[in-house]
Amino acid sequence: MRIFKRIMLGMGGLIVLAVVGLVVKFYALSPKVGPVRDMHAPTDAESIKRGEYLARHVYGCTGCHSNVHADLPGDPEMEDQLGVGRDFGDFPDIFPGRIRSRNLTSDKTAGIGGWSDGEVIRAMREGVSRDGSALFPIMPYPTYAKAMSDDDALAVVAYLRSLPPSTNDPGRMQVDFPISMFGRAVPKPLVTPAPPAPLASDAKARGEWLLVACSCGDCHSTVNKRHEPLPGMYLAGGNEFPIPNKGKVYIANITSDVETGIGSWSDDEVFESIRHGISKKHTGRALYGMPWPNYGGMTDDDLHALVSALRRVPAVHNAVKPDDLKL
Repeated sequence: MRIFKRIMLGMGGLIVLAVVGLVVKFYALSPKVGPVRDMHAPTDAESIKRGEYLARHVYGCTGCHSNVHADLPGDPEMEDQLGVGRDFGDFPDIFPGRIRSRNLTSDKTAGIGGWSDGEVIRAMREGVSRDGSALFPIMPYPTYAKAMSDDDALAVVAYLRSLPPSTNDPGRMQVDFPISMFGRAVPKPLVTPAPPAPLASDAKARGEWLLVACSCGDCHSTVNKRHEPLPGMYLAGGNEFPIPNKGKVYIANITSDVETGIGSWSDDEVFESIRHGISKKHTGRALYGMPWPNYGGMTDDDLHALVSALRRVPAVHNAVKPDDLKL
């Protein structure tokens, strides 16, 4: 009996230590918050225009942080509500909480008008809000940390500062426990900023950069139930994505596998799929789920470079379910 009590006490002690360890790791030591850098976005028209191109057609900032026409293929943005934030609603089958993106306009209360440029850039690349809280990594800051240079980040901020202020408040992102706890450990200070993006003259390097900067893998790489990328399934698709009031789409395999990916597509067909949302797989129907109105705004050179980069991704055989949509 005494031995049993000792065993139980020992197990209880281990449980207490484990709980204390989790609290320390995820609440006392996380998120890791780096200093705010003294950075100042340019204000000239050329920089703002470049920032608009990056924010809308490469990094996809406005695609998530704007109200959209959710009933139309590709979720095209409402031009008069760019950057005002968005309440995506509840997706109980695929996300533990409620997805909301914040207002990025210059309003000082609802938006980021009271933030310094350095605070905005820290949030974009390090996943830490102005108050030091962790941003949930559905915001692809780990990707931007790898692909967004200082110059690009400043250009994006220059564009965001040009958006008309809006008082729209979508509310705070809600993530259920324990996923919310694990998310606190993702942010980390940026030690070395990404190098400048390759120029269009180096099409191969530019395409490889675009493949990362456009966050293609964040949607098209196959994940497990915890939304962790599966090894060897880069861009292999299969993830479920709900379309409000219409059903579900299953993200396409965009590797060069001939049977289950885009290996049988011509370069022009891949190009048109991104530019105009026209899919060889869904002949006669525009794509839902894929934000092609954003990425379709790339220059011809950038889009051709991206298509070439996709062709170089190793083929993965992964048959994706057909979409379940009521159109």
